[in-house]
Amino acid sequence: MPRRRPGQLRAHPRPWWQLGRKFPQVSGVSAGTVRAIAELERDRLKPGAIAEALDGWSRFVHGTRHTLATYAPEDCPCPGCQWDDPVERRKALLLALHVLPTRAARELRALIRPLDERYLSRSVPAPETSHIRYLLTVDPAG
Repeated sequence: MPRRRPGQLRAHPRPWWQLGRKFPQVSGVSAGTVRAIAELERDRLKPGAIAEALDGWSRFVHGTRHTLATYAPEDCPCPGCQWDDPVERRKALLLALHVLPTRAARELRALIRPLDERYLSRSVPAPETSHIRYLLTVDPAG
């Protein structure tokens, strides 16, 4: 079988996720969970999406009480950009909990649950935030 010429190799560049860039990964989980998350991101999201979502949700939850009380999706600095909205990030985490294998979902849930409990303890129940509270009470484990 003849080898491929350099021009043929350059004609078909590698996919964008294989360009040698480093993407954020979820820390504090096993290597198997990291692999499962990477596969999910490759198939359904973008590389590093779950780590970004977890980081964004954590920053929102650890923000000031004023931020939690006055949250409104319209206040997003970049309208139409889902990754600037903490609720959209939490929805991505919920998707991961539903789609990941059981062991990987359990490890990720162990990282998300304290953040959810912190949000529930620091925020005031209001009709404007009922959709956030619903997201946190949906149990993907069944």
